[in-house]
Amino acid sequence: MAVRAKDIAEELGVSTATLSLVLNGKPGISEKTRKKVLQGINALGYGYLVQEQQAGSEENKTIGFVIYKNSGELLGMNSFFPLILDGIEFTARQYGYNLVVINIDRKEIDTQIQFIKDANCRGYVIFATEMQEEEVSFFERLQIPFVLFDNYFIDKQINSVKANNEQGTYLAVKHLYEMGHRKIGYLGSGLDIRSFIERRKYAFSAMESFGLSGMERYSFDIGYPHERAESGMASVLEKIPREELPTAFMSDNDLVAIGAMQAVKRHGYKIPDDISFIGYDDRPVCTLSDPKLSTICLPKERFGAEAVEQLIYVIQKGWESCIKIEINGNLIERDSVRNMNK
Repeated sequence: MAVRAKDIAEELGVSTATLSLVLNGKPGISEKTRKKVLQGINALGYGYLVQEQQAGSEENKTIGFVIYKNSGELLGMNSFFPLILDGIEFTARQYGYNLVVINIDRKEIDTQIQFIKDANCRGYVIFATEMQEEEVSFFERLQIPFVLFDNYFIDKQINSVKANNEQGTYLAVKHLYEMGHRKIGYLGSGLDIRSFIERRKYAFSAMESFGLSGMERYSFDIGYPHERAESGMASVLEKIPREELPTAFMSDNDLVAIGAMQAVKRHGYKIPDDISFIGYDDRPVCTLSDPKLSTICLPKERFGAEAVEQLIYVIQKGWESCIKIEINGNLIERDSVRNMNK
């Protein structure tokens, strides 16, 4: 049976990213770590797997993409990060950098932070959706350039790239309003995620700007991902009479909306004739749902590219100042919103 890199890495007590750099002779780790891992590989009898170190690799041209997990509820099979990883890697290569992916779990941060040290990257893009503000200090202490991706902390002088949730939710409310909806509800995941908190807040602000006050009474936390959302929405439908339901729902993201749609259909409602839905993120599943889900699309390639460009600027220029970049979304109209004006 072929030996797995994961098994060797576990035997040596290093990350698979570190092992890969050693096996392929690539830069991105310290010479001390490289020698230690090489000794371990040879002692285990796997020296034949090691390639010669690449010539001209004195300059470290590696950056890391850190996937930071706290609760792990959002960063499972349904995570958003695989959709933007291509943009991150493509942009890194355009600037001549290799990309190393590192997984960090908050529960084991004290030991796993060593993975980052071992990788010896010039800097890091940290996928920080689940990160809480006090947890940034783990990375600040490393004194290595990094950019937060999909999160932002107002008290921290840290470069960041995030979705413009105010703009995106405004587009959603405006679309529903122009389609004749005057009772608009909001479906939440129940997760303590900054982007989701912002979307709910800005959704009701946008409704107020269109003269729709008191819509908070149509706000329900139904769960995440779509399986839990379906169950949570079923509970809502069992408690709320048909005549008291809104004509349309916005949601934290696409998976919440799709789960709710499944529950609505099981309870005999028609979409969009009885209830309309609009999601957020424009995941591939939006085109597979029945009906296809209208949503706010985040430009995934641009999203990741901006984070890499920020990081490389800091690597090359230093910490001159910190900026926050917000990426605007676009409304994607499909089949899940009824035109009430007809």
